[in-house]
Amino acid sequence: MSAVLNNIKILIISSLILFQVANVLHSQTILIAKFSPVGIHPFNEKNSHIFENKFDSNGIFVTEPCLILGGETLLREDVFSIRYLLGGMSDAASKPAFFIHAGVKYKFVQIWRSSFAIGAGINLYGRERWSTIDGYIAESGWKQNGDWEYKIGPMAELEYLLLLGERHDLTFSILYGHQPRTFSLTIGYRFWLSTEIKNLKGCGSCPFAKKKSKKKTKWHF
Repeated sequence: MSAVLNNIKILIISSLILFQVANVLHSQTILIAKFSPVGIHPFNEKNSHIFENKFDSNGIFVTEPCLILGGETLLREDVFSIRYLLGGMSDAASKPAFFIHAGVKYKFVQIWRSSFAIGAGINLYGRERWSTIDGYIAESGWKQNGDWEYKIGPMAELEYLLLLGERHDLTFSILYGHQPRTFSLTIGYRFWLSTEIKNLKGCGSCPFAKKKSKKKTKWHF
């Protein structure tokens, strides 16, 4: 079995394990949608000359529309969670690309309706082969499989959340790693499947909550 298939299996198995752990702990799941229109490439890119739809001659800002869908499962109150994301995009070379992400997220600040969180994890990247593009310079780490190539890499995020209502949140974030060595700015939406927060030890981080609820709801108005 190829190294690419092995990497895919490892990531899928890891995601299933994380999801099963969440189910065992009876945690709460939130649906996620994010969108980013532009990729930011601040590092020296050997293939910046093949970037399509770039705003500057150095290829630092490139139109790379990316849609991200996924879920977030709370493990401890509304502070610590696991995430599983799937992103699809037109990459810097205007080739179809995607990523599969498994990681964790920690909320470190809650101020009324606003909060800040950090997330980190591992990605499986996939893109249509760049080696078919004239002038392409080979990049390390990519494994070819037919017309596609794959790579494992990190992803991290600094996220601001604005609570719009009992089930609805608006998000803005700085994301690193939707593609290798690439930053992006995202706008997103979160939908709570239920307002109940299980494993709740206190409501210090629950907006509008004045005390711990026996029903353990997300918050009280």
